[in-house]
Amino acid sequence: MNLQEALETLGHHESFAVLAKEIVKMREDSIQELHSADIDKLSQVSGKILAYDEIISLCDWDSLRRRFSEM
Repeated sequence: MNLQEALETLGHHESFAVLAKEIVKMREDSIQELHSADIDKLSQVSGKILAYDEIISLCDWDSLRRRFSEM
């Protein structure tokens, strides 16, 4: 099983959607942190946001949100 197949399988479980939702929240928190970050922390916070974006994209958050719309 490759990564894409594993993610598709996980995408059928609400617990995976809960995890993805938490990652989205962490990304939003990092964006807020970016607004008040010192110059020397900007690249670190930006890196976190990019990493969260990649994970959210891999998880196909839009599909998870539609599938488990009660979240």
